[in-house]
Amino acid sequence: MATFRLLQQLNRVSRFAQVTVEIATSSRSEVEVIAIAADAHRREAELGARWALRGLPEARVTVTEVGVNDVDTGTGDVYEATARAVWQTLRVEHSAPYAGFSDPEMVASWLTSMLDRRLDAVTEARHWYEGRRKPNAESLLHAWLFFEDAVPVGLRGSGDRLLLAKENPYDSYDMDEYGQTRVGPAQPPDVLSGFIGARLTDGAVIVGDDDDAVVTGLVLRFENSDLVIGTLADEWVLAVGSVPVAAAHYWAVQPFVRGS
Repeated sequence: MATFRLLQQLNRVSRFAQVTVEIATSSRSEVEVIAIAADAHRREAELGARWALRGLPEARVTVTEVGVNDVDTGTGDVYEATARAVWQTLRVEHSAPYAGFSDPEMVASWLTSMLDRRLDAVTEARHWYEGRRKPNAESLLHAWLFFEDAVPVGLRGSGDRLLLAKENPYDSYDMDEYGQTRVGPAQPPDVLSGFIGARLTDGAVIVGDDDDAVVTGLVLRFENSDLVIGTLADEWVLAVGSVPVAAAHYWAVQPFVRGS
């Protein structure tokens, strides 16, 4: 049994969740949530435990307690606390444990909580080689969105899955003969820089056209225009306005949060 308390300060905003898990050996990976909690938190706990078990020996995880508060607990906090509680119990050590979520309900919940907030800043991680980088999506590795009065959210692509995680950007680093990863503010004329200072008025989740279990992108409707950001076959898709034709064949845009 182990309890993990997520208590973190990011971008002047606090995060809190406390989760207790019990783990037993099993012939297959199983997750059961017996904690008394709201349905959304119980779902996050289940998904967080399943995320933590990826690539690990089969085990049975029972989530026995979930603690939250009305002020500091937001979308993704119980998810991450559960994942870390599982890793702690199994004594799994990660140099940088990453608890990214891609569940449509969770992503839609996060999106709803960002409505009417201004995008204060965007930080990008880009690949540079011999002092040069390719434009827009071609050199983009990861991005972090800083909405006002909110925890920064990192965006990462994995195949056809867009992963969101509440985290600060990492530092730039050298890749020896493969170049550099440089981390810094989004700059014109790159697409993401064009939305800094604008307020988010609506948004929608994008899923694969034949599987609604995983988010592959977002439509973020700002005051000035719509931003489309997603991942397709391990490549970033960035667009202003509508979903590009090349991606539309594989993507399905769910209803906008405000129904527009």
